[in-house]
Amino acid sequence: MTAYAYLRKSSVHDPRREVSHEMQEAAIQEMAARHDDDNGKLIILSDWDKSGRLGADKRPGYRALLEAIESGEATAVYSYSLSRLARSVVELSRLIARCVERGIPVRLYADHVDTSTASGMLLAHVLSAVAQFEADVASERVRAANAAKLARGESLSTAKFYGDGEGEDTAVILAAFREAGSYSGAAKLLNERGVKPRNSTRGWWPSSVNVVVRRLDPTVGRRREQGVRAGGSAFVLARLLRCPTCQTMLTGTRDRGGRRVRYSCRLGTALPHPRISVSEHLLMPAIREEVDRLRLPVDAVKMAAENTARRDALAARLERAHELYVAGDWKRERHAAEVAAVTAEVDTLETTEAVAFVPKIRPEEWETWAPGDLNRYLRAVLETIPLDPVTFQPVPPAVWRNSALRS
Repeated sequence: MTAYAYLRKSSVHDPRREVSHEMQEAAIQEMAARHDDDNGKLIILSDWDKSGRLGADKRPGYRALLEAIESGEATAVYSYSLSRLARSVVELSRLIARCVERGIPVRLYADHVDTSTASGMLLAHVLSAVAQFEADVASERVRAANAAKLARGESLSTAKFYGDGEGEDTAVILAAFREAGSYSGAAKLLNERGVKPRNSTRGWWPSSVNVVVRRLDPTVGRRREQGVRAGGSAFVLARLLRCPTCQTMLTGTRDRGGRRVRYSCRLGTALPHPRISVSEHLLMPAIREEVDRLRLPVDAVKMAAENTARRDALAARLERAHELYVAGDWKRERHAAEVAAVTAEVDTLETTEAVAFVPKIRPEEWETWAPGDLNRYLRAVLETIPLDPVTFQPVPPAVWRNSALRS
């Protein structure tokens, strides 16, 4: 039987920072010596460059620690602080409960915790909540910073776009594509004219031209759809439900008999959730009531003709935006905002057409349609279905792809 120590750090790029490997190990060795757990009787496990939010399946050192606790091999658990063990109240509570059940003390250097005492146990639970709070605050800051970047039209990627480097001209790429009419033709023209790509010694490839052109003009290559959008799943509500607590897309599963379907949050066991799953049959009455509000255009053919004229106007608007950007009259932020606005309007037109050419589903057909077909129909009409975090029931109204279609 042996005492175990666990070290962890999310980032190990700078070993001089305050919770470096050397500092954690030295502190734990000193604390273990005070409890006569040094002199070769202390096994040190570690996970470097691993987040404390990860579960045991993605932290080998932490998984080995849990196995030692379960097997009864561990006589004590040492760590630098609770936040080194995990960043989740649920996971920390589970770890401490396992140790207490087996009479294994948990001793932490920085937090001055020893769960072999009543006061140490109380402090451990308080500090576990603080550890998760700190992690949540850090995540909020990252999300806020990313949102601010997106609002300014900046990319979240650390890699530079083609056109940001010296001597890179995106206008030349776009002009070659429009001249050739295809990605492969544009690549051939660019190679013949000696235009150098960024990271290839073999010249331009159609795929690399595609990346640049689609970034400048997202509508390139879009095809008019007749009927319901492509894609889908074997589950009726696939890609329509998000966890109201953490915003993770819910995953559909069937029971062993294949008759009942349940949608669950994958992070439900790792993060505190009021509720993590719901059966499909409990959701369908409210969803059917919502979809029954679908109001199709009276004259689908007339609407398609009007949409064609509108699409031509949008194409001219996009062309004008590119001309102003290439001429230097518009900055990238304004150009990106205009492209996004035009793309959103094109999506609205396509959504309207997608449902206009599909008959409104009748009440008796809900049970006869295949799940995949019904899913494609619902996703053509709805963007998402908000759920109540406690009851997991739909919160009306649902988010429609085109609110004008809701009566």
